[in-house]
Amino acid sequence: MSPAPPGGTEITVAGDLCTVRALVEAFFTERGWSVHERDRERFTIETGSVRRSVLMGAFAGSRFRLSATISLREVPGEVGVRYVWGADAGAHLGGIVGRSRSARAHLATAAALIEHLGADGRAVRSRPL
Repeated sequence: MSPAPPGGTEITVAGDLCTVRALVEAFFTERGWSVHERDRERFTIETGSVRRSVLMGAFAGSRFRLSATISLREVPGEVGVRYVWGADAGAHLGGIVGRSRSARAHLATAAALIEHLGADGRAVRSRPL
């Protein structure tokens, strides 16, 4: 049996790479996520406590461990933002309840990111991966 595809959202935003990257990074850091740069066009984001998630599983509350990868791709006049989390995200720390909780949290975060990116009137499109 093959693994489930990763969950995620692809967002297309009007603007240049530097501006959109700064907006995305600010969105996550303002919400308490750690941002770890991999290269100019890719970084990982994390929030929550591994220890609390291991001890309490899906019942770790707001400190449940979440992580994802953000990839940016510039095309003329737009930037593609891929927010990708694993299909089994949260499962290893909270079983099926953790996976469900993780998916809901990532979907809500993606929706808030889309709203944040369009708040200043930028054209924004999105689709699930």
